[in-house]
Amino acid sequence: MSRKEEGKHTRKKILLTAKKLFVDKGYFNTSMRDIAKVAGVSTGALYHHFESKEEIAGEIYRETLEVIKERIISAIKRGRDAEERVKGIVEALLKLAEEDRYTMEYALYVKHREILDIPVCSAEPFELLKEFCKREKERGNIREIGDELCVVCLTGAPVRLMQLKWDGVIKGDLLSYSEELGKCVWLSLKP
Repeated sequence: MSRKEEGKHTRKKILLTAKKLFVDKGYFNTSMRDIAKVAGVSTGALYHHFESKEEIAGEIYRETLEVIKERIISAIKRGRDAEERVKGIVEALLKLAEEDRYTMEYALYVKHREILDIPVCSAEPFELLKEFCKREKERGNIREIGDELCVVCLTGAPVRLMQLKWDGVIKGDLLSYSEELGKCVWLSLKP
């Protein structure tokens, strides 16, 4: 492995470790030393890659939003009609929570406004979903409802289901609920 590849690998390991620690312990209860220790790197190596914990949190935040945005865009593109697109968004969120729990937990639980002064609700995935709702309403494919409320209908049920799984209330794979939950969300939005 070249030095450049090794550096990228170390950086990714630091980011993944920090994301897990921020979710499990909380941002304010996690120190740079904690991140270095759990990642298995020296404090010097950590500071070589990142100047501060805020920089790490900012990069994780940007990556998190990009992953969620990509999943939503993909689901919208795959759907042949509004119903399929709505169900696809629900499935995409549940699938991401199954495949990469810490990304979803970071998006939902870490208090980004306290760290970066950026509310998640003004982030790209939220705006993307608002645009989706607006476009589908204009086409007559979704009932007349406020854009923000439409986004809440799209995301609220999947997010609550994720929380139930993470809290141990439900045991099964989240995707086993996808079809039924997608139908419920669609029923709340169809014209």
